[in-house]
Amino acid sequence: MSSGSPTVLVTDCDMGPADLERAVLEPVGWRLVEAACRTEDEVVAAVRESGASALLVQYAPISRRVLQECPDVRAVVRYGVGLDVIDLEAAAELGVTALNVPDYGSREVADHATALLLSLLRGVPAWSAAAASGSWPARGDLPDPRELADCTVGLLGLGAIAQQVARRLRAFDVVVVASDPFVAPEVAREAGVELVAPEELWARSTAVSVHVPLTAGTRGLVGAEQLGAMPRGGFLVNTARGGLVDRGALEDALASGQLAGAGLDVWWTEPAAPDDPLLADPRVLVTPHVAWMSTGSVGRLRTRAAQRALEALGALRSSGATETTGTTGTTGS
Repeated sequence: MSSGSPTVLVTDCDMGPADLERAVLEPVGWRLVEAACRTEDEVVAAVRESGASALLVQYAPISRRVLQECPDVRAVVRYGVGLDVIDLEAAAELGVTALNVPDYGSREVADHATALLLSLLRGVPAWSAAAASGSWPARGDLPDPRELADCTVGLLGLGAIAQQVARRLRAFDVVVVASDPFVAPEVAREAGVELVAPEELWARSTAVSVHVPLTAGTRGLVGAEQLGAMPRGGFLVNTARGGLVDRGALEDALASGQLAGAGLDVWWTEPAAPDDPLLADPRVLVTPHVAWMSTGSVGRLRTRAAQRALEALGALRSSGATETTGTTGTTGS
């Protein structure tokens, strides 16, 4: 049952108690309620129980049905950059403000993507696994690590994170190309990147790093055609969203040797199943969706998410608006 105070509901959060959010909300008169929702039914029940006006959501599904059955919810803020857990079309139709937190961990994601790229190009996963098995492999037992200055890395998407990746790679004399129809040539030049068509990107790249948002139009964007166009023995890195890559095409490319390895921080369904065969493949470097994390990013994310909720609710209350939708979509966690 709801109290007399306006309420923000944390539908789900795997980062511990919401003390930082509470420190933002309670001093200005908002009540915070924490839940552990995983399904639409659980979200609806928690909203009805709490009487929430706004939601802070990490992974819980905020579908059309949820928004329709919770008409008092006027704002939804995602812990992270991607808004794929929220039905944005329904939010717009129903006058619900949908916001992300775009500026809390872009440097961390860029660092992580670069680390995966460098590890793959230098053969770290395969050589480390072989050494750990006790074989202490000799030169010739495994493919030689790549000389970085001879490599070309393709960035699929050239938003803020990808631009930072490009700047890091330039320090290693890596040639960087990118494909992004929404980025001006002068932005690419400033980042030291050559803009090319998607077909050229795949054909030239020793490794490709994915940096686009997951939408209906980009789901499965990386498929058999794209991976097959790469020089044989290439690498794929994905720190954006699992659904951007066709899993079957990735598995086939690894099985055939078309891909020599992959670095994945995101999965198709998270968490990954413990017996997923890709987890045991020594050519696949896997991290559990932690590219965004650092000692500082978690606190920034939680504090800014609460601040974004107040911004949305404050704007709605001060204007008396019933239909206000704002979205910010870029790649990231």
